[in-house]
Amino acid sequence: MENNSGKYFKYAIGEIVLVVIGILIALQINQWNENRKENNALKTLTENLNNEFQKNLKELEIDLSRVKNSITASNTLLSYTGIKNIEVDNIIIDSLIYYAVSNPTWNPSSYVLNDIKNSGKLSTLKNENLKLLLYDWDRLYEDILEWHAGSTNNTNRLVYFVSEKGSLVNIDYHNNKNKKGTKFDIENIDLLQEIRFENDLENSLYSLIELEKRYNKASVLLNKIIELSNSNDITK
Repeated sequence: MENNSGKYFKYAIGEIVLVVIGILIALQINQWNENRKENNALKTLTENLNNEFQKNLKELEIDLSRVKNSITASNTLLSYTGIKNIEVDNIIIDSLIYYAVSNPTWNPSSYVLNDIKNSGKLSTLKNENLKLLLYDWDRLYEDILEWHAGSTNNTNRLVYFVSEKGSLVNIDYHNNKNKKGTKFDIENIDLLQEIRFENDLENSLYSLIELEKRYNKASVLLNKIIELSNSNDITK
């Protein structure tokens, strides 16, 4: 009887050990599956983020080129203001004004990033450097929006003055936006003798230069975010 009891006890212990091992294995498999799901979700999240910022960067480069053209046109016009009997074709002046009053239009997408923040998924990003860059992007984007608004206001003020003293029709005509020029006897080259035109143009130029600085910072930052969100090892 004692021998049988000992055998049954050992058998029971063995069964318990097997059950415990089975439970541990099941838990390990479940944890592995959860980790796999989490990594897949994180991979999808970073891929979407990467795609959004790549699109934003492409659109930024287009608008940065537009801003640079506006700055160049504004500087050229300022070099002509106040000069009597300037020997510049009126068509050139119209073209320069056209580019000088071109408003920046960059409006980056933030759908994916906002979804990440609003859903609390930002904490799932394991790359701390990427998190910091996203925080930096938020602050820079707010700054850009402010200078966007300022640049738009200054440009609109300049356009308003041109509409009072000059011809918007000629500006569009000489830049292939209208089929005919104005029927009035007026030339926009005369705006170069107006102090208000010079002042409004200077204000607009200042905003554009400051906006260009922030666009350049944004370009560097977006490239860094794209690089980190394109990492093969997203778990680090």
